[in-house]
Amino acid sequence: MDQSKSMKTNADETSNSLPKTTEIEVMGEKKFTRVKIIIIVSALIILLVGIPVSIVLTKKSDTKATKMMAKTVTTPNMETSTTGSYQCRSGYMEQKTYSTDSKPSGLAVVDVNNDSKPDIIVANVDGGTINILLNIGNGAFTANTTYSIGTRPIGAVVGDINDDGQPDIIVSNVYNENVGVLLNIGNGTFTAQTTYDTGLRPYSAVIIDVNNDNKSDIIVPNSGSNYVSVLLNIGNGTFIPQTTYSIDSTQHDVAVVDVNNDGNPDIIAPNSGRNYVSVLFNIGNGTFSEPTTYLIGSGPYGVAVVDVNSDSNPDIIVTNSGDHNVGVLLNTGNGTFTAQTTYSTGSLPLNVVAVDVNNDGKPDIIVANYYSHDVSVLRNTGNGMFTAHATYTTGTQPRDLVVIDVNNDGKLDIIVTNEGSNDVSVLLAC
Repeated sequence: MDQSKSMKTNADETSNSLPKTTEIEVMGEKKFTRVKIIIIVSALIILLVGIPVSIVLTKKSDTKATKMMAKTVTTPNMETSTTGSYQCRSGYMEQKTYSTDSKPSGLAVVDVNNDSKPDIIVANVDGGTINILLNIGNGAFTANTTYSIGTRPIGAVVGDINDDGQPDIIVSNVYNENVGVLLNIGNGTFTAQTTYDTGLRPYSAVIIDVNNDNKSDIIVPNSGSNYVSVLLNIGNGTFIPQTTYSIDSTQHDVAVVDVNNDGNPDIIAPNSGRNYVSVLFNIGNGTFSEPTTYLIGSGPYGVAVVDVNSDSNPDIIVTNSGDHNVGVLLNTGNGTFTAQTTYSTGSLPLNVVAVDVNNDGKPDIIVANYYSHDVSVLRNTGNGMFTAHATYTTGTQPRDLVVIDVNNDGKLDIIVTNEGSNDVSVLLAC
């Protein structure tokens, strides 16, 4: 065979076995068209699927943002309450009440049985008794144990007067013209009272060492005699006969605090018959000066003395029962005081306590309002100024009150005697 012919034949066969240039172009265009179609369809699928996914994700993101925002919302505080289901800040839960004898008036709260829990001691003026309610934990108390003392106690105070490490009870027997001393003999039980004469209608009492002999003395305001009684402790819980200091008006309450920074506790007594407050300076050895008086409001009743403006000088807080307010007299130094600044309370404010209830380092004012059946809390805003009062419902006709932590949660609770409903209210801080 001719070699050239053979080469041609092979070439033709090879040529016939390969696609032609035109065919390649056509095939390429077809393939490119298919790819374009695939890309367009894929894009449409992604677009159609992506929109609802984006919507869902957006909704989830919005929901998450809403939840995060909800965590940072602050609910306004409720300042007045008669129920236990309320928001509070340095506020108080609904009262829990415990029955007492007839017409509970005086009140003290202290651990009397050495279990590290403060117990409640109540003086019942019409019942002629003392009730002791033992703290069983978490701010709850037992039914009362009753001591019949045969007199008419209207005030109660507790302190160790015989230096045995046990808190004793002193009561003011309003219609018997004396104070009674009941010594603690252990486990929260007490002796029969020993009485010491006072003036007419002794209304309350304070236990404090006034003559620097390390023994607790008794100071008593006499609402019917226009003078204060001072009974000095001579040891073992016994007292010498009273020494009296003229006030020239009716007193129901008294505070004994060093107001002129000389190291000796002075006497501060509201005079309800004259509408002023008296200051009697301790001149040493448990003797006192003539009173210096400051005009206040109508019917002054209760008194508390504490530094309210952080200047290291104790100030005077007085309830003006006839004006339905409290008066604050700032100490200007050396035991002299400014004219009062008044703050509204409930109706007929009686006893008052000044203590820091919201842990801001400033003492607040807490008042028992006899006719409006509640307590007022006035928070200290600094420099001796106070907020409008918040009110918390108690029993009927609250008279005396103590502010102390009874459930060991680090917050100060309010305990009140209610003369009209024959019970005590316990308002736990929340």
